[in-house]
Amino acid sequence: MWNIDDLIVAAATPVGGGCRAIVRMAGPNLGTVLPRLVRPQDGSRLPGFGMPPGLILAMLADPLAAAWGRLPLEIVWWPGPSGPLGGPLAEIQLPASGPLVDAFVAEACRQGARLARGGEFSLRSFLAGRLDLIQAEAVLAVVEARTPDQLSAALDRMAGGVGGRLQQTRETLLDILADIEAIIDFSDEHGPDAIPIDARVSWQRIGRQLRAVGDELDATSAGLAARDTVVSGRLPRVVLAGRPNIGKSSLFNALVGRSAALIADASGTTRDWIEVRLEQDGVAWMLVDLAGLDEDPAVGGAAAGVARDEILRADLVVACHDPSAPRFEIASAAARIDVVTRCDRADGSMPPQAGLRNVIQTSSLTGTGVDVLRTAIGSAVAGLPGQGIAATLRMRVGLDAACVAVSEACRHAEAAAGADPDEAVVASLLHRAAASIGEITGREMGNDLLDRIFSRHCIGK
Repeated sequence: MWNIDDLIVAAATPVGGGCRAIVRMAGPNLGTVLPRLVRPQDGSRLPGFGMPPGLILAMLADPLAAAWGRLPLEIVWWPGPSGPLGGPLAEIQLPASGPLVDAFVAEACRQGARLARGGEFSLRSFLAGRLDLIQAEAVLAVVEARTPDQLSAALDRMAGGVGGRLQQTRETLLDILADIEAIIDFSDEHGPDAIPIDARVSWQRIGRQLRAVGDELDATSAGLAARDTVVSGRLPRVVLAGRPNIGKSSLFNALVGRSAALIADASGTTRDWIEVRLEQDGVAWMLVDLAGLDEDPAVGGAAAGVARDEILRADLVVACHDPSAPRFEIASAAARIDVVTRCDRADGSMPPQAGLRNVIQTSSLTGTGVDVLRTAIGSAVAGLPGQGIAATLRMRVGLDAACVAVSEACRHAEAAAGADPDEAVVASLLHRAAASIGEITGREMGNDLLDRIFSRHCIGK
């Protein structure tokens, strides 16, 4: 389990090209251990706890200096408690040498530090209240971003706007809940018949407040969907690939639910590519229908060349096999789902299944396997690296639960304005809504879920 009292160390930059590498260290006794690894060039001491942060020009100390020389270093030093982790933190900037970084980390461990687990620095920042859970998950999204749009979305979440709005909404709910519990206390003291008109008027006010909270949650949910589901270039691309005239376009139409692609019993009907946005359980992607491919790259002309380019761009390839022909081999490093098309025409031999696992049998004519394939695509897209789907889905689930609870509470509150109020029901619903929002921002979160979230981060982050 995580221990925030340990001194931890890890390289925060990847091995490879670059001028500088960063090693990150954090922990209560960092001020004691760090001077054994480095020393300020001016001979001074590291600023102590409670002092302002700063940049320190330093050099390696013995025994590292005996092997590497008095290399000049820069240290970004937060003595605590005002730093990003709420305690002592140092970022040591070294020459970008893999062996040097390894030697520094090894010596730090020999001096009493331990290697940080994945996400441990982010977790400490979260526990110190410097990040909410949305921002902490955005750290992983920044690392995994593969397009400028993905990076922009991740940086927006790191800025804390969504978390801040949700926390303010949660505070409003808790204020309303306090008013309702005050009404409950008033009712207990005076009896049901003694509730004055002012209390009933307050239920009208509570109803209006809850409707405003519901509108705010709806707007946050819509903003989340708009940010994560924008232009097609940002959505994962799922391509249907296979030989010509084996039912790919028919399967495409079946998945889409309308006639989006041309169909004919002639090879080469699909000359270019067609794409349509699809969504399954909140996960969106672009489904692309390609021209048929021959195994010989010289066959097929320009359309085949376009198809091969699209396969290279794909995040997920749905490899389509004909039940009456040998298995079609597709060269792609993307994730893959194998499908048999037109299984209603199969003679029982199913040659494409040889050597393949979890092949999905489909028929656009009978509908067999179409829903299964759509669900499988959604699951595969959700698991693609760099999509940030886990965090997005967790937020959507929490928002949906909060919206339902607030809507039901609003209905009860508005009904209570003209009848006998059921304060306990409304209070219970608001507790549920506040808890759902708290799970999104991390205010109410079990250790097991925290461990699962932060363990997905890179070491050093």
